[in-house]
Amino acid sequence: MIIDFSLIYNTYNINSYTKESFADTPCPKCFAVGRFNLHGSYLRYFAYFVDKQIVLKSIELKRVKCRSCKSTHAVMPGDLIPYRLLSLLVVIFILTALFIEKTPVLKLAELFEFSFQFIYSCLQAFYLFRSRIHQYFMETSPTDTPPDNGPGSIMSLIKIPYIEFQYGYTKLNQRPCFMCKFFNKYGAPPIGTTAP
Repeated sequence: MIIDFSLIYNTYNINSYTKESFADTPCPKCFAVGRFNLHGSYLRYFAYFVDKQIVLKSIELKRVKCRSCKSTHAVMPGDLIPYRLLSLLVVIFILTALFIEKTPVLKLAELFEFSFQFIYSCLQAFYLFRSRIHQYFMETSPTDTPPDNGPGSIMSLIKIPYIEFQYGYTKLNQRPCFMCKFFNKYGAPPIGTTAP
């Protein structure tokens, strides 16, 4: 997949992509540059934060096909997390509520009318990525990064705009933060990025 960090869900428009949009983009699989053909689209559902409510949204994502290796790649906006129903904004909101504001899991689930399983999936993602998030900040701003003194100290490092954190993290680690599907298997599928 290719993540376009210059766009978020609200500004993403599949019709704005042309073959020339990918002239400088390397294939995440074979690294050939500018070898993409447009290859259709597909519908993706995700949870997003709108007007203090978490709502289910859908988006039509563009697909491209590499002429060199014949692999196809989805082109996603930067605020969606591959293979997760919850968007980056929702994941960070939930983790901030839990670790910074100390909101209990069941109260948070009741307040936003979604299952506590969503909250626990965010917690699982956080604990899988906690040390890597801290390491990212140690590598990018070592003098401003305090020691890991618990989940709250890690979450306080992630600042608005969150997409800048996701972009930097993805560039450094070759995978987006909180993407858990391939965490303990053979590694994530190749991720390509487009700079903001």
